[in-house]
Amino acid sequence: MTRPTEPLLVIDIGGTTVKYGVWAHQQLGQTGRFDTPQQWPDLLNELLRVQRRYPQDFAGVAISLPGSVDTVAGKISGTSAVEYLNGFPIKAALRAAMGVPVSIQNDANCAALAESWRGNARDVADALFMIIGTGVGGAMLVDHQLVTGRQHFTGEFGYMVMNERGETLSELASPVRMARRYSRQADLLTAVSAQEVYDAAAAGDAVAQQCITAMMGWLSVGAFNSYVSVNPQRLLIGGGISARPGFVAQLRAQIQQLMRQHGAPIEVDVQPCRFRNEANLIGAVRQFDLEFGDTAPLAATAEVPVSR
Repeated sequence: MTRPTEPLLVIDIGGTTVKYGVWAHQQLGQTGRFDTPQQWPDLLNELLRVQRRYPQDFAGVAISLPGSVDTVAGKISGTSAVEYLNGFPIKAALRAAMGVPVSIQNDANCAALAESWRGNARDVADALFMIIGTGVGGAMLVDHQLVTGRQHFTGEFGYMVMNERGETLSELASPVRMARRYSRQADLLTAVSAQEVYDAAAAGDAVAQQCITAMMGWLSVGAFNSYVSVNPQRLLIGGGISARPGFVAQLRAQIQQLMRQHGAPIEVDVQPCRFRNEANLIGAVRQFDLEFGDTAPLAATAEVPVSR
């Protein structure tokens, strides 16, 4: 099969924000974003608006989205950060509405595809990914191949139950939910972002410091549990928070401390995803290529310019 001619419209549907861009000339550009709508008709209208704003005709649409994604059936199962998409034939619906081939893939799997294709997992055969945002997603590579499992659920680390109250890793370790906890504990009348919580902590706010410490503790426990279960060569951290100076280094140190505490003879290799917030978009391109492009894989050594 011949790879469709560029450009591609690339979309990352998240629980809070929808990001988009254009993949052309082997790079991502013309990026933008909008708040994730609360209903499918509104989301579809926004995506069609985005498609119309560009003058070029797209060869296809590559989509990253949360949930347990069946790339063949074109549906999402389980729970996800965008509940109205669960069980909905989104691939067929978008193909009909947008008039071009459409690919879909789980957002964390997209991050893994991007990093193994052209990012910080190119030099390892086995890797785990934790993508930290509205929830905590994940993915697994074994022998350079994405492993999705029989029900497309491999790597969903956010579902791990972490305490006796039944709270999950996504509930305890998401920076978005950490910010909500801070708002409640600090008796704020308005919502704040994780960045604002970090700013408050830097200014000496004890409640903010406690919330961040708790989030980092749960993240390190979840990462430790995943690391000793699978024993990968590398753990890669994605999501916007991975770009915070010192964040990945602190997480690495806490995981290694847990290794020593529990006698696990494992040296921890933790790195940020190279493409950070754009990993999902670039990985969606890779998924589209795997479905509709040439049967030969793209060159793994090529460099991808990242939009600024």
